[in-house]
Amino acid sequence: MEISLSSERQRREAAEAEVLRLRAQLAARPEAAPAAALPPPHQQQLIWQVMDSSPNLIYVEDEAGNCLLANERYRQLHAQVAYRPAPAAAAEGPVSFEESYQLPGGETIWYYTTKTPLVQPDGQRCLVTFASEITDLKRANRLAEEAVQARQVFMASMSHELRTPLHGIMGLAELLRKSPLSDEQADYAEMIQASTEGLLVVINDILDFVKLQAGHLSLEAIPFDLPKTVREAVRSLAFRMDEKGLLLRYAGFDQPLPLLRGDPYRLRQVLVNLLSNAIKFTQRGTITITLDTGQRRGLELPVTLSVADTGIGIDEANLGQVFESFKQADSSIPRLYGGTGLGLTICKNLVELQGGSMGVRSTLGSGTCFSFTIPYPVSEAPARQEAAVVQQSDLLQGLTILLAEDNAVNQLIAVAMLGQWQAQVEVAHNGADALHKASRTRYDLILMDVQMPHFDGLEATARLRAEPGLNQHTPIVALTADAVKVDAGSYQSLGFTDYLTKPYNEAALYAMLAQVSRRAPLLPVPAPASASAPAGPGLAYDLQLFGRLADDQDFVSKLLEIFVTTVPAQVQALQEATDHRDWLAIIREAHHLKTTFGNFNIQLEMEQLRLLERLAERRASRSEFQPLINAVAAAADSYCAIFRQRLAHTLQPQ
Repeated sequence: MEISLSSERQRREAAEAEVLRLRAQLAARPEAAPAAALPPPHQQQLIWQVMDSSPNLIYVEDEAGNCLLANERYRQLHAQVAYRPAPAAAAEGPVSFEESYQLPGGETIWYYTTKTPLVQPDGQRCLVTFASEITDLKRANRLAEEAVQARQVFMASMSHELRTPLHGIMGLAELLRKSPLSDEQADYAEMIQASTEGLLVVINDILDFVKLQAGHLSLEAIPFDLPKTVREAVRSLAFRMDEKGLLLRYAGFDQPLPLLRGDPYRLRQVLVNLLSNAIKFTQRGTITITLDTGQRRGLELPVTLSVADTGIGIDEANLGQVFESFKQADSSIPRLYGGTGLGLTICKNLVELQGGSMGVRSTLGSGTCFSFTIPYPVSEAPARQEAAVVQQSDLLQGLTILLAEDNAVNQLIAVAMLGQWQAQVEVAHNGADALHKASRTRYDLILMDVQMPHFDGLEATARLRAEPGLNQHTPIVALTADAVKVDAGSYQSLGFTDYLTKPYNEAALYAMLAQVSRRAPLLPVPAPASASAPAGPGLAYDLQLFGRLADDQDFVSKLLEIFVTTVPAQVQALQEATDHRDWLAIIREAHHLKTTFGNFNIQLEMEQLRLLERLAERRASRSEFQPLINAVAAAADSYCAIFRQRLAHTLQPQ
């Protein structure tokens, strides 16, 4: 295909050069010669030889459209199709367009035609036409477009076919882990969960790679807090670092930063990928995340983030191929560590899509450092307010839900999850069934699978929104295993209120229902105490450090009681130590609080308290550490409110 296109391009360039020579030949007549004078016979013969040897159409018309001269290729085509040159609008300069003609055998041929007006020395006007055949080029373009479309259809189908059973496996594993199991069975269920999550990462990598290659991946442009985004990425992988006993260090995060504008989700994706690689290839030692900011240029702030490890490293000879698709620095890596070889390619493409650049340096046996720089605009708008949703068994009680889902396993999982929250669920087995049920009963919310028989979720939703009825304005959440059709940039335009990508877990479904139904007892995130203070926390916590004890209600209640009774006093002691500039007391109380927040895996406040310890060690000024204390105090108040609410619900008579 490339050879064909290259040959066509060369033919066209050569023919255009011929037209220029002909124009020069027609115009280069001595002024003293009579207007009707012709070139010498040998020159006329040369012109005809040049024209007739061209594979392209060349002809000249007078103002009346009569053909003054034409080459052999034009005469051959004229004999086959009664060729009549396409008219061109009168213009002072050249005009170009595409035209097609059908041969007697049914074949269609295409030409790229250029018409150039000329004025002869005697004042007569004529039109020189040059037409280059582009049939092969048109055919190649059509085949390329069909290939792209086929690839998109295949990827959408693959996404659905893989994500749907994965959703079933993960959901059943999650339900299984909640049932009485022996230690061995619980380990098996956990291994099933981990294996499917790993497979989901591979699928997501492939889908992101395809969307990037096709230019179909869009970026958000919203205000976000960069340090918070980094810590969220770290938090999602903290358990893996703990399992391997790796230390994590931050560098450069003690500087005040303004809110930036960009896509925090894609930034988090890059960081998670780089951190995952660092954890994977580091058996012992340290992972360091470094933040550097360049000189602010107007409203733009260049931000450089690097992830360095003390792992196996990369041979310098192989550094050049680490960003290539489906390649890894060592052929044994897929066998020893797994992976598709797409992660770094996706990272580099995502960074470049945001106007940035990415690089790597490494020493074999000593570790690797990946770094990237993105020039982010500084945001003048406030950051999005986040809220915490505390799961309660009666929060969704009585909520009427229509579940449109054709997969029996997915039906079982969704109904089981919704049942434990006492929501009333009616199941529709396809799009037509969903429309029928929605025409008879008003629901509080509709969960709509995107790919179903007898009207898919897209068409069923479009019909519900277009036709007046009981559920024309009911919130509809798309349940999609197809990450291509529905994403953050398209679900609202398709009529959905929001969407969940399969496989989703219980927490994601609960949070979505609470948000869309507006039943969640939302606690707003407190604003930072000053412009230089770290951003308010996202109020995210978990008890996974305690393993199965996290499901022991008595244990959890005691843990929450300890938090709400001790943390306010610890915060007060920290403030008093600050007032008296008692550096040892500040370090001691910050350490106590850091341990308490660590038990709940509350990452942001842990990092703020670590920074506070370092500031106290060097006896920093009050203006430097007071914003940190204010932020920790605000977070402590918010978590105490959440935990008191949870405790009150637990103590209610059942």
